[in-house]
Amino acid sequence: MRKSPQSLSDLPLFSRDCRAARSLRGWNQDDLAQRAQVGRATIMRFESESGIPTARVLRKLREAFEEAGIIFETTKDGKRLLIDNASWLLLLGRNADQTVAGDEISVMEGADGVLVCVNQTRSVIISMAAHPRHGQHAPSYAKNGDKGVVFDVQSRAHPDYGRVAEISYSPNAHRKDDIS
Repeated sequence: MRKSPQSLSDLPLFSRDCRAARSLRGWNQDDLAQRAQVGRATIMRFESESGIPTARVLRKLREAFEEAGIIFETTKDGKRLLIDNASWLLLLGRNADQTVAGDEISVMEGADGVLVCVNQTRSVIISMAAHPRHGQHAPSYAKNGDKGVVFDVQSRAHPDYGRVAEISYSPNAHRKDDIS
């Protein structure tokens, strides 16, 4: 039996939240459908407000966003906030493209005092670029002691460093298959 929320106030996610969070991550509807393991048509109907998915589907959509570091909050006056809780780092060198979405990582200080990324899923240590000195993204750059799950990887060739990969991760998240 299909079970929808009793009222709009029971929704774990609103259509405008879905559109805004997708935009924040740069995902299209296909990207979200794959990450949440739901049909694209379901997302399209929900975002166009021509249908409300089941409570289970809405939870899956919200979980996909939360795994990508987006937090949804409602203020006392009823306004919705989307908080980007994601962090990122830049991996350098020959092992840079060994990290994929879903890998569990941690950041630690290497023997020379430089930060390194430890990919616990693949048991590899990868060099990181130094912390950016300024700019709007500097506060979300990885810090010593960070742990989390990767949700996006953008790899490319760099003229000075060879292979580089920009990794976005959700701090303090754990892989679903590690939780009992």
